[in-house]
Amino acid sequence: MLVEKYFPKNFSEIKGQQAVVKSVLAWINTWGVEKKALLIYGPPGSGKTTLVKVLSKDLGYDLIELNASDKRDQHILNRIVGNAASSKTLFGYKKIILLDEADNIHGKEDFGGSKALLEIIKNTQNPIILTANSYWEVSQSIRDNSKLIQFKKLQSRTIFSRLKEIALAENIVSDEETLMKVAEQAGGDMRAAINDLDSLGKKLVKGDEKLIGSRDTETSIFEALSKLYMSNSIDVRKEFFNVDKKPEELLLWINENTPKAYKGNDLIQASALLSKSDIYLKRAFNTRNYSMWKYASDLMTGGVSVVGKTDSRYIPFSPPKYFQILGSSKKKREMKKKILEKIGKKCHCSKNVAKSYLPMILALFLNPKKGALIANFFEFDMEEIKFIDEKNYRKVILAREELLKEPEKMEKDRVIPKSSEEKIESKKEFSKEKEDQKLKKEINQQKTLFDY
Repeated sequence: MLVEKYFPKNFSEIKGQQAVVKSVLAWINTWGVEKKALLIYGPPGSGKTTLVKVLSKDLGYDLIELNASDKRDQHILNRIVGNAASSKTLFGYKKIILLDEADNIHGKEDFGGSKALLEIIKNTQNPIILTANSYWEVSQSIRDNSKLIQFKKLQSRTIFSRLKEIALAENIVSDEETLMKVAEQAGGDMRAAINDLDSLGKKLVKGDEKLIGSRDTETSIFEALSKLYMSNSIDVRKEFFNVDKKPEELLLWINENTPKAYKGNDLIQASALLSKSDIYLKRAFNTRNYSMWKYASDLMTGGVSVVGKTDSRYIPFSPPKYFQILGSSKKKREMKKKILEKIGKKCHCSKNVAKSYLPMILALFLNPKKGALIANFFEFDMEEIKFIDEKNYRKVILAREELLKEPEKMEKDRVIPKSSEEKIESKKEFSKEKEDQKLKKEINQQKTLFDY
């Protein structure tokens, strides 16, 4: 298989995660100073497990791996991971202990696993690396004893570059447009993209990408929602582990589509659970106690699934209206931001303080002449004046044009009148002449040494 044949052999072959590689190397090189575990998290296929395997091979560490398919209760973790963590190899080389998908340690099959893992991390003699798709699913105590490093979702351009290299090496005939579509449909998953390329054969023609379908996050959320409303099971929460969305986004999706799936009392109970979930999320953000995210996720997914039943085979899912509102108001928000930046620059204040000046500016706009002067001061353009006062903006703009046409009048409004200036200048000249005359008189009356 191509995914095994082209598995990265060194750090340079790990694409799109250069900053992460540097952070992981910094952690391993200073591990003896602070014996924290490393928790690397990010979407599937972004290279988390791959990096750990390359790290162990490149630095000559023995790798002890325990993945999600293994039972990981207290007894297993103490026997396998605990022994490996407290001992060294025959020739004194250190080991790297990898616990894959640490966010999936839960349920009866993994009883006591989190507690045992925490004790191992505190007493280990060897580096321990945990991987997770969602770090908030890992217990708070383990996160507190770990260094967190995030793997970002791979860009389509990065995946395309790797697919192009493999296609060239394997003599796969394909145009760049088709390869790019294969990369885009992988949804940031490098492993999935290489498997898709492998499945399409030695020659790719336009349209072949449709045979593999799309893996984008929007499709994933629709599939997860369908299982949520159809399964009527607490275990449906596992379907959302691989959905690349934050808990607050998931809440919006589920809240938007629950009224389409449930009716009557089922909808009332589901709404109550969503409300509680929202409370947990808010408390998590306010207190930074992100262990509450787990409760919020369970309530909004498994909880909503259990309390309701749907007889509908087809539910017309749709994205949250919240995102549509944000999209439609984007231009207005950018305009307001620009205005606040101009006010802040002139008044030497933050944008938050600048907001308090907007009502005063609006009041000044009621007088077109004053509005024109204040618009000139802040250097507002026509669109910004219209945004501030859509009702009177034309009068302000006309007054501004009049001021620009009559610079002398504008000067008269803001400085001392010329007649007053002339009076002041004449007074200055008179006083100067008087001082000169006095000085001449003193010089004429000056005495010599013989006078004394």
